[in-house]
Amino acid sequence: MKLNKGHSKIVVKVGSAVLTDSNGNIRKKIIQQIADDIAIVNKNKQLILVSSGAISMGRKYLDLNKKISISESQALAAVGQIELMNAWKSAFKKHNINIAQILLTPKELQTRKDANNALKTIHTLHSHNTIPIVNENDTTATDEIQFGDNDLLAAKLAKLFKADLLILLSIVDGLFESFAGNNHVDKSILIKKITVINSKINQMAGEASKLGKGGMISKIEAAKIILKMGSELVITRGDIKHPISKLKHQSRSTWFSKK
Repeated sequence: MKLNKGHSKIVVKVGSAVLTDSNGNIRKKIIQQIADDIAIVNKNKQLILVSSGAISMGRKYLDLNKKISISESQALAAVGQIELMNAWKSAFKKHNINIAQILLTPKELQTRKDANNALKTIHTLHSHNTIPIVNENDTTATDEIQFGDNDLLAAKLAKLFKADLLILLSIVDGLFESFAGNNHVDKSILIKKITVINSKINQMAGEASKLGKGGMISKIEAAKIILKMGSELVITRGDIKHPISKLKHQSRSTWFSKK
């Protein structure tokens, strides 16, 4: 499966581990590559960027232990959100594209009035060639801090936006099927397409998360939302050259689609 002309409304979600290293340093080259890709795709489509990374970037400015509490995570997010938006602003400046910050909570997307207001804002930004960059409002909500890294927020936003495609940029190629070979060495096979999420897929996601392969459980939960609305979701690496452009070809990724 590939990114094609039929995908006219797209949500791109970028994970924290793609944008920063373990010390909270910004991976400027990767951010620029993603921005370059989005600038190309954005010419003919409507696009929303959901970006994690605020908590990771905040670590450089607040001296906290690696094991932190929820309130400390919220403090890091408050500091890091500024750095996150500055990084994206700098990357998109090269293409003369303006960006806008939208901070949402899952509850706001579930309340019809708040959700409609958010959608109106997004449509207005699109009409002015401005890319909405969405993150969870971590200073008041903790859903995605504890579980998801914005995967579920992106899926719910894609549903509201009636997106054709949700792209999850992670540090893994997709969902792997692990198995024991004849020599009893664990191996993995990348699953290229999933049409139905059954107990077997759920089990694989659990194993993948335990192996540190990208927090796959929340991505599968996001895929359930997308499949139910009849749209598509793809999980692919974001820490490579031009990760979105590569989706126009047969890149290493896992696609969720009923088509």
